[in-house]
Amino acid sequence: MKIIAANWKMNGSVRFAEEFVSKINEVQTNHKVIVFPPAELLGQFQGFRYCLGAQNSAIASSGAITGESSPRILYDVGCRYVLVGHSERRTLFREDDKVVFAKWQEARNAGLIPIVCIGERRRRWDTLQKQLSRLRGQDLSQTIFAYEPVWCIGTGVTPPPEEIDDVLYFIKGLVGKQSPLLYGGSVTAENAKSILSVNNIDGVLVGGASLDIAGFSQIMQASV
Repeated sequence: MKIIAANWKMNGSVRFAEEFVSKINEVQTNHKVIVFPPAELLGQFQGFRYCLGAQNSAIASSGAITGESSPRILYDVGCRYVLVGHSERRTLFREDDKVVFAKWQEARNAGLIPIVCIGERRRRWDTLQKQLSRLRGQDLSQTIFAYEPVWCIGTGVTPPPEEIDDVLYFIKGLVGKQSPLLYGGSVTAENAKSILSVNNIDGVLVGGASLDIAGFSQIMQASV
């Protein structure tokens, strides 16, 4: 069984969410499926048969942080997972490794399973090592990692399977084998089966392709 995660980013609508839930609920799969819709659409996922996650959460569960999402409240509304340190949060909102670590801690304290996103711009593995430095030595038994090479996201370019495997092997050497590793970066219905067959992979984080309901259904049903 692999993890098939869908990050809609700031896309979708109430009508699309309703259609997505209705059609995806009918899809049979042996994989664990997690969907990360925008926070505004979380309420449309009541009755969703698969897992629900949040795209972001705050560095604290309560307090004067207007506009942020409390990890405790996210848990209360049905989320069980949360993305932490996505490349867009790191770049657009200047979230550094200290902020990512704080969000990881608060998410775990609230009962959420954090999916920590890491990725490099120019095939520099030392960047990955730095992004993981604060987490090394911590209890990572309830943490998932998503490797998203920034130079691949939204480009249609995907590294060869052997290159993905090499990087994931390197990451496992840093975080241990107890933490599942996902790959994200231009995952599509056409290449998902090949990517999911990589030796050190535990699943995929699908971006834009998850908004194609038929295509995402194919990814959910990909045999490995």
